[in-house]
Parts: sequence; structure tokens; C-alpha cells
Amino acid sequence: MVLLVAVPIGIAWGASGLLLTPHHDITTAAGSVVKVGSGEVVLQRRTSTLRVGEYGLVYPGGRAIVGNISATTANAVTRPLSSVSGTLTAGTKVQIDPDVWGGDPESSLGIPYKNVDIDGQLGEMPAWQVDGAGSTWLIFVHGIDGKRQGGLRPMSTIAASGIPSLYITYRNDVGAPKSADGLFHLGDTEWRDLDAAVQYAKAHGAQKFILYGDSMGGSIVTQFIHRSKDADRVIGMVLDAPVLNWSGVLDNQANRLKLGLLAPLVLDFVSARANISLSSLDELDQTSAFTMPIILFQGLADPLVPPAESEEFAEKTGATYVPVPKAGHIQSWNVNPGSYESHLASFLVGVLHPSGG
Repeated sequence: MVLLVAVPIGIAWGASGLLLTPHHDITTAAGSVVKVGSGEVVLQRRTSTLRVGEYGLVYPGGRAIVGNISATTANAVTRPLSSVSGTLTAGTKVQIDPDVWGGDPESSLGIPYKNVDIDGQLGEMPAWQVDGAGSTWLIFVHGIDGKRQGGLRPMSTIAASGIPSLYITYRNDVGAPKSADGLFHLGDTEWRDLDAAVQYAKAHGAQKFILYGDSMGGSIVTQFIHRSKDADRVIGMVLDAPVLNWSGVLDNQANRLKLGLLAPLVLDFVSARANISLSSLDELDQTSAFTMPIILFQGLADPLVPPAESEEFAEKTGATYVPVPKAGHIQSWNVNPGSYESHLASFLVGVLHPSGG
């Protein structure tokens, strides 16, 4: 009897730890390289290597960029290959990374930037600052286990809009201070680090803000709207596969892993370990706070964030909803960069020049 009770408790405790413990990695194992040719790579056929779109290819001592699939067989996938660093040969074990680039704005995109430190509640947090004109700044907030490099995908479009931008880190990121318990708090405390970035930007001339959050970054952004004294300075929001309801995400994951009966226990452990109220993080019941223009990108093949919840949030807030078929979690840009950038550019123009001027 004790074992029957202990096993599900142990599984639920472990599942809560997978969510709350930082791993600093969003890559997916992609097997070994079959062959490297002139401008292309042949990979083992796996779910990860069959992803539609453009991705980073990570391997020991280097990385590259792979484009959309050019050919497949029963056992292999061929993709265009570019920007190779390090040594990539047959047999090299690789990982697929939604963050296409692994460097900084200058080395990756040729965009000038400067490294800055933001003084947060727990200490200094590194950020990238890209200069621009005007007093409206955009702040990009990456998701759980992500990095600033996630912001490189939309950075060219953001820079082209001409506005200053910040790409921030927050507590428990690499290079940023750890929280006392070393755990993610799913936006419940991390919003304070976004608030610190806003204070930094205000001290450097910012008056209004566009907040851009993907995955848990979406939860951080929405919590800022509820809890910051500067929420009224936000004139627009960009959300990409945002976590809008952690209970829904955890239920979805439990069902996907055939652990549905344990979902309530996992929710209890997450709440207890991080000392948070998941109901306070449910944005589907708090949509009246979001009166600013919003654009929301959502991959329809997202295994983490239920697309139905993003669609519901968009309907309730009047957000521009951009569903992207075949896109996994935070992979809407990867699947169709041109379409993503076109939607984003139009949104930024509408927010920055609402009268069309």
C-alpha cells in the first residue's frame, strides 16, 4: 500500500521539478549526421529533423544553420546547410535549436549593440541594447530555459522599425542572479526583473513600451501588466506561444505523457515548491487588463501551449491572432520567417504610427 502511494507521489514530484528547475537548454536531440556535402547535410530521420523551417544545428564545438527539408528517404532527411562553425562530419551527434543563431547581434546579424547590466531586485542582469530613435522602446523577454539569442529571430524586423530595444535576462538565467530557491516561479517573481529593465530604459529616455514575450516570457509580460506601476506605459504587446494558463499547460503535458490522473498532484507540487498561486497566473480569466494592441503568434503543432488557449485569449482581448500550421513551440518564425516578419512589421507600424502618419 505504501508503495502504491509513494510511486505516484514520486512521479508527480519529479514532473514538478522538470518544470521548475532551470536547465538552460531548449535544443532537441537529432541523432547523428549521416553525410555532409556541399551546402547540405543529411541527418537521421527523426521527428526533430523533420521539423518544417529553418533552425540552428548544434554539435560539440560548433553550430550551423539548416534550412527547410529538400529531400527525405525512409531513414534520412536532407537539408540545406550554412554558417558552419567548428567541425561537422558524418557521425557527429547533433541537436536542433529553434534559436537559429547562437552569437550576439553583431556577429549573427551585423546589428550594432552594446552589453549593458540592469540592476534588478537580486543583482545585476546582463542585457543587449540596440539603439534607435524615439522614446518608445521594445523589450524582448525569452521563455523558460531560453536565452537572449531567441530574440535574434525577430531582431532585424525590430531594428528596421527604428526603435530602441532591450533583450534581457532574468533571475536564474545564465549570467544572472539565482533566486533563493533556485527555481523558476513561472512569471510570479520574474516580472520584477522586467520591471527593472523598464526602469533602466526610463533612465535612458524611454517613455512608452512594447513588450515582447515568448513562452514563459509571455507570462512575465502579462504579470507585469497586472502588477507594475508602469503598466500604463505599455502601448503594445507581442506574444509568441505565450503561457497564459499554467494549469492548462500542465494538464496538457500530463495528458500527452499519459499521466492525466496525476495532473492535480503535479499542480499542487508546483504551487507548493514555488510558493505561487497558479490561479493568479491564469490570464484567460483576467483579460480585461489587456486593452493595448496585441499580436499573438501560435504554432498549431505546439506540444506545450494549447493553441485553443491562445485563440481564446486573442478573441477575448481583440488581439491579432496569427496561427501557424506545422509550427511547434516558439517555432512560428522558424516555419515561415517571411510571413512572421511581415505580420510583426505591420503590427509595429500600427502601434508606433496609429494615425498612419
